[in-house]
Amino acid sequence: MRGNFLELVHMFSKKTTQLLQTQKIAFKSILNKGCTIHGGLEFSGNYTVMGRIVGDIVDVENKNAILWVDTSAHIKGNVQCCNLVLVGKLEGNVVATGAVEVCSGATIIGDIQSNRLHVDSNARINGRLSCLNGENLEAVLKNMLPDQSENSQS
Repeated sequence: MRGNFLELVHMFSKKTTQLLQTQKIAFKSILNKGCTIHGGLEFSGNYTVMGRIVGDIVDVENKNAILWVDTSAHIKGNVQCCNLVLVGKLEGNVVATGAVEVCSGATIIGDIQSNRLHVDSNARINGRLSCLNGENLEAVLKNMLPDQSENSQS
């Protein structure tokens, strides 16, 4: 599925998001409706979730990519990414080095830590909100990642 960001936004949510409305971005990968992943998901580039994920999601490159969580999506796990647009439901904590947008009708049960945050009216958040600078964000990201020394010993 190729196309620019604005076409995808209109196709998925019938609205243009506040934070990302001026960018034109193609999404590389999509987890479609009816699909479920049990376990962690690592992605690079722009990624769209329309299905269900039970596990943590990590943007391995963290270079200005967008994770789009559509209205039909349900995520149970923590999310670590650059930018997040949430239109569906997320049960877990979010750490974003860029922007987080919680759109109208979206639900998040968990804490959000990011550099920029936008919450539409009729969006629901049950958790703590923190806007962090780069230094604090690096420390939070290190605490979320598994200890690499443990992995190298096994």
